[in-house]
Amino acid sequence: MEKQATTPRGNLEALLNSCPDAILAINAEGVIKFANNEACKLTERNMNELIGESIVEVYENIEAARVANRKIYEAGGTVHDLETTTKTKSGKVVPVRVSASHLYDSAGKYIGGVGYFAKYRPWAGAEAQVKARVDELEARLDKWKALAAPVFELYPGLSVMVIVGHLDVDRFEDITTNLLNHVEKYKTRVVLLDLSGTVVDDSEVARHFAKVIRTVRLLGTDCIIADMQTAMARAMEPLMADLGSVKSYSCMDIALEQALKTIGYEIRQKD
Repeated sequence: MEKQATTPRGNLEALLNSCPDAILAINAEGVIKFANNEACKLTERNMNELIGESIVEVYENIEAARVANRKIYEAGGTVHDLETTTKTKSGKVVPVRVSASHLYDSAGKYIGGVGYFAKYRPWAGAEAQVKARVDELEARLDKWKALAAPVFELYPGLSVMVIVGHLDVDRFEDITTNLLNHVEKYKTRVVLLDLSGTVVDDSEVARHFAKVIRTVRLLGTDCIIADMQTAMARAMEPLMADLGSVKSYSCMDIALEQALKTIGYEIRQKD
């Protein structure tokens, strides 16, 4: 035994036996010709019970063996992390991941194969961490969307929405939903829309904007616009016939003064 351990073959077997995964090698007929110690542990068999047996005996049933073999052929002779099941000597079914390759001689003739069988370790913990991280990022995204178009009640009956950044159709859907929910919740009489920090380069967004103004009006709420940019004004101009009279002012101070008048307040200079 000491002599065998010092030969190249003995060194190779020692290396394979130290592998944490089960390793099985078969000949062209599917008969097991090599098994390491981990393979014995996985199948609950000793070496004599594995060597010389069909590889089918390792799988849960013959169908599982056929599926695995077919997958290897479909993958071109090599497969990685194939999920399947093995059956121990006592009949216990063990989920495993198999990485296997076909072996060929110098003439290209199939002479067998070798496979690594690792116990399938459920990733429930890792998946839970990933899900928690995704939920956290989605919550941050929702918060960012709200901050990018905050809407708040300035006075009873008067709310302000400040829209910042580039507007596209997808983002406008979120802004619209946020605004309509706020109007319904607070029974808002006037909404002041601050567009001073908004960038719009799409006529489709203008159509959505016109639609939300009409919808807000149907809820009994007036819209006053402050500091609309030139590009937005040009995109809105063909839609004005459908909107009727829309109050739009060049700066927030004047727009706010008019919004307050609408709900019965007046700004006066202090004596």
